[in-house]
Amino acid sequence: MDERTERRRTPRTELREDEVVRLELRHRVQLLDISQSGALIGCETGLPIGTHGQIRAGLGNEPFHAEVAVKRHHVKSASRGQVGLGTVFGSMDDRSRRTLELFLQRAKE
Repeated sequence: MDERTERRRTPRTELREDEVVRLELRHRVQLLDISQSGALIGCETGLPIGTHGQIRAGLGNEPFHAEVAVKRHHVKSASRGQVGLGTVFGSMDDRSRRTLELFLQRAKE
């Protein structure tokens, strides 16, 4: 007889290859640089290239929200204890797009 006792209340279920499981985590990040196409952020946790996420921030006095994808790591850009993550923006609502455009325009002045 097997000495290991099964403690699960329900049996495990194998997932098919086409099924997706999402694990949502929150990380505090530091916005290091921002452009029309993406942002460089400093994060205490390294995230793999290809990771998708969301940025929620205030640019000036306006809220900003965008979907992002990690495209590269920037070792020299981050502060000590951080990983620099080069991200590109995905979907963004019209209000956030206008907020970003105004923020970048003011930064040039």
